Parts: sequence; structure tokens; C-alpha cells
Amino acid sequence: MANEEPNDEPGRLCFVIMPFGEKDDHGTLIDFDAVYGKIIKPAVEALATDGIHFRCLRCDEVEQAGLIHERMINYIFDAEVAVVDISTANPNVFYELGVRHALRDRVTVLIRREGTRNPFNIAGMNSIDYDASDPEKIAQARSMIGSFIRNGMLSSTRDSLVHAAVPGLEISSRQGSIAASRIFRYTPAHAHGREIRLITGNLRNVNLNSGAADDQIDIWVSSENINMQMARIFDASISALIRYLGARRDDVGDIVEDTIADELRAKMRGRQQVNPGMVVSTGSGSLADSHHVRRIFHVASVYGVIGGGYHPIAQVEQCITAALLQADRESAWAEKAGERPYRSIVLPLLTTGSGSGSLVDNARKQLDAARNYLEARAAVTRLERVYFLAPTKRHLSALQVALAELGIGKAGADDAAPATAAGDAASTDSARAVDAPSGGAPGNGACGAGP
Repeated sequence: MANEEPNDEPGRLCFVIMPFGEKDDHGTLIDFDAVYGKIIKPAVEALATDGIHFRCLRCDEVEQAGLIHERMINYIFDAEVAVVDISTANPNVFYELGVRHALRDRVTVLIRREGTRNPFNIAGMNSIDYDASDPEKIAQARSMIGSFIRNGMLSSTRDSLVHAAVPGLEISSRQGSIAASRIFRYTPAHAHGREIRLITGNLRNVNLNSGAADDQIDIWVSSENINMQMARIFDASISALIRYLGARRDDVGDIVEDTIADELRAKMRGRQQVNPGMVVSTGSGSLADSHHVRRIFHVASVYGVIGGGYHPIAQVEQCITAALLQADRESAWAEKAGERPYRSIVLPLLTTGSGSGSLVDNARKQLDAARNYLEARAAVTRLERVYFLAPTKRHLSALQVALAELGIGKAGADDAAPATAAGDAASTDSARAVDAPSGGAPGNGACGAGP
């Protein structure tokens, strides 16, 4: 089947908010199209020399049907970076700047024609001056825009007054969910016979269309807190979904036995918590029959603060390495017991459920950990396919951008194939472990943040 890419070319998005054409600014005529073409766009695209690939976009470049204002808001929200030209005090620009500051805590870069003064409400915000008639100042503005973006991405400092004034404000969107479950294949350069794959859609649809054991994903990974408490079943998380699907249920779907959560609790043996990054392996409960899942790996990727919610552990990408190493450990035990090894594993993007950290940067670190593991252990690992789940368009885009920046190429022309056919919802819809099973007994896996 031919490759099926998203509508937009992969790349981080920089949305540019500015007037179009020529506008008068207190007697000075500004050609904003020239400012965009000579200053902003080259500055943003020059970041590719640092391995950071951005697509620059203005509203007038969008050629899709539908309401322009609705698309504009979506781009303002989705863009990892926004560049805003506040020259002329254009009311549309300031409205969009306000929307940006409400939706994203960073990285928003303000620029202005030299001689422009910031209005009172944004008087304290840093702005970059430009003079589009002076080649030296054009080069200086380009350099400063690139530096602001680069530094903003590396820093956790907020440049939004809204988020600075309202600590803990979280903005999330469930839009962009992908119904169809499809697979995109990529090959690490030095891991012959191994693949990193992206699988779209809801985890509940994974494995449902495959009659061949070799096509099914053996292990599901669930993100947990360091207390190893699975999420409540009504929470919007993978941990909650796995907990429910793995439980024994009666004819109307009520839980009769909380199979996976009970086993996880027993594995803890009274411990209050595990070390960050640790993997606890359990069986898969009812998922073994319904989805042919063999094991569930619970990774300690977040920690709780009383009254402060959950926060990602440091270097969460170590959870990826720990999970892959545990899969190979359990493969060795399975082979000794005369059972087939574990060939595949699916991981969610960890610590991306809330907060405003860069989805692309999270994806890049976790994909790099998977790539490094497969390449370093290519001669001994039993894993052939490492999947990352992309439930939304934003996740898929972030993963594809990260793969491109890491230089991990596609597996071939047939790298987008149907993964499931589960009804209408999916038409194609230092590592350690606690109490690993003996004999490679079948089990399950998934992800979530905690109760």
C-alpha cells in the first residue's frame, strides 16, 4: 500500500502573526510581505543547521477549505513557536497574540519595526527591532529571532503573561484524534532487521485485525506513577484503559475482578513506591484473550506531589530503555521455558498528557532511546518491532518530525499499512524490574498517570 502522509509536510510549526501587504505606520510604509520573506522566514528556516526543522506559516499561505478563523486558532495552538509582528498596533495581530498567550506559555517571539513602542499591556516584554531597508540590521534581526527561538525551546521560562500570572494553568485539546489505525515503518541505520514503527489510533483497537501471531504486538507499556497505582477506569489515560480492558467483567461490562491492578499491587509487596524509571511486569488479564497481549509493562514515569498533581521524572526516556531491556530479559526466560520470545512492544509517548513541554522534544528523546537500544543490541535483542502510539494528529506529527530530525529513514514505499479493522471506530483503525514472571507466562501492558 502506498505511503500515507499527513496533509502537512513533517516539520515543527512556526506560525507567523502579522499584517499582510503594505501598511502605513505613522507615515512610514511597511511592506510586511518583504519582512516575512526577507527576515522572519529565513531566520526560522536557518535553524535547520542546528538540526531543528521548522515550517514557517502565515494564514494567507493556508489553502484549505473551511473557516479561516477556526484554522487560525488551531495553528496558534499547535505551533511550537509563534513570531508576532506588533508594528502598526494592528488589532487583529493583538487579538491573535492574546489568544497565543492564553493557549501557550512559550515560545512567542515579538518583533517590531525600529522606532515602534510597545503598548502598556506588553510594555515589559522583550521585542526584536528590525529595519527592512538596512541589510546589516536585517541580518541582525534574523540572528536575534533565531536565538530567541533556540533559547526559548531550551528554557522552561514562560514568555506568556497569562501563564505567569495564573500558575498551574493547563490547556489541553482532544481534537485531532485519529480514528483509523495505521502503521508507519522506519528503519534505524545500524539495526538490521529491526524497525521503529508508529501506530495511529486508539490503543483499544491494536491487534484486533491480525490473525497471524507475528503481526500482533506482544507487550503493551503503561505509564504509571512511582507508587505503581494504575489510573481509575474513567480517567482519560492508557493506564485506565488497560486496567479496564484487562479486568474480568460481567455480561454488562462491570468489573468483577480488577485483574491487572490487583497483580500490580501484589507485586509491590507492601512497598509504597519504586525508583523512577523502574519497570514492573504483570500479566495482561482479559487482554490476553481479547487482544492477544502477552505482557503489560508498568513504567514509573511520573511522581505525585500532594496538592500539586503529577510531574514527569527526570530523563523519562530512560523508561524506554528499561522497558526494552525488560522485554529481552523476559524473552530469555520464555525461550528457556520453550515459549516464543517477545518480538514487539508498543509504547505511548510518556509524560505528554498535560503541561506545555515540547511534544516534539519528548518524542525525539524517546525515539532516540529506542533507536540507540536497537542499534547497540542489534546482534542480541529479540525485539524486531518497537511501536510508538500516535492517538492524535499532533502526536503523529511530533513523532514524524522527531524521526526526520534524528535521521531515521522510512522502511520503504509500503510503509503505511492498515493496522486494525475494529468496527466503525477503526476502519483500518540503569534498568530494573520487580518480580518478573517465571517461564514467560502470558500477560499484558499499557499506560497512564495514576489515580
